[in-house]
Amino acid sequence: MQQKKCLYCKEPFVGRADKKFCNSQCKSAYHNQISQSYESYIRLINKQLRANRRALYKACPSGKATVRKSFLKKLGMDFKHLTHTWKSKNGILYYFCYDYGYTASVEDGKVLIVQQQDYMK
Repeated sequence: MQQKKCLYCKEPFVGRADKKFCNSQCKSAYHNQISQSYESYIRLINKQLRANRRALYKACPSGKATVRKSFLKKLGMDFKHLTHTWKSKNGILYYFCYDYGYTASVEDGKVLIVQQQDYMK
């Protein structure tokens, strides 16, 4: 058996030729460290998506409302993050965050908020 160094703690150990870690704790810590950077980015995006959905719900608990964009921003809305879009038959594009969506209103600075309906799926 060949003596190697653990990829995580750098301590020497003896084991199979393909063994890379001295124990299971080092193996787990190593893989957690590797995935931490991109996982934290995903967690941040998901946190913002939930905040967007919460803001849309608070502004529109009844399923349809027109509100100012500034009001949604105060509630924590970030218009750059959404889950999907939907285009109506007459060409209006809706931006959704889970089951709540919005589109530009007729008035400047306002948005029309809608709750997703079965025909939109």
